[in-house]
Amino acid sequence: MKSRLLVAGLAFASLALMSGCAGVNASKSIETATATKSVADDAKIDPAQLQSTNGKLEEAQKQQENGEDEQAIALAEQSTLEYKLAIATAERDEAVKEDERLEKELRGDVERKLIYQSIRDQETKNGGAQ
Repeated sequence: MKSRLLVAGLAFASLALMSGCAGVNASKSIETATATKSVADDAKIDPAQLQSTNGKLEEAQKQQENGEDEQAIALAEQSTLEYKLAIATAERDEAVKEDERLEKELRGDVERKLIYQSIRDQETKNGGAQ
């Protein structure tokens, strides 16, 4: 009898602990999403691209307030991933632009080098003929 009571007490305590952890996990997930959102805002990502993600974060906060911690965690984690994707996409786009600029600059350098070599060759031929 005492062992059943002890097992029931432990089960209740673990359930209470797990319920409390879900609230903490929801808070951590929302905090992570909010921090990632601030990074995305600093990265100057197109606001239209983030509109849906911002809505999911707001919905996660509402779900947490309503006690729906599992749903809040899922929405917060989804918004965190979408923010990270938007940041990575913006960084990739910036890298592509920089790469194109550098390639154009390099082509210009190669063209100038060929022009200088041609001038040098002509001067060498003209100087040797005199």
